[in-house]
Amino acid sequence: MQPTPMPTWHWRTFPVYFAFAIGGFFGLWMGVIASGIQNQTDNSIFITISFGFWAILVGFGFSRFSSRWMMSKGWAKPRVARKK
Repeated sequence: MQPTPMPTWHWRTFPVYFAFAIGGFFGLWMGVIASGIQNQTDNSIFITISFGFWAILVGFGFSRFSSRWMMSKGWAKPRVARKK
């Protein structure tokens, strides 16, 4: 009996990106809560910049979800590629 071959996985896909963004955002959030850093002021700039970075990545992912949903409802139409 032969084992089932592993499927080919494309790492530059949206599910991989979105899992990375969600994991980073919630990982930072849980780390801040667990360490009690929110009461300290010495690392507040670093934490703010980190949250901003991860929030932007998650926002790009949610914008992809919402634009695909609007196209499925017919509220938005995909743009036609321009010829160069």
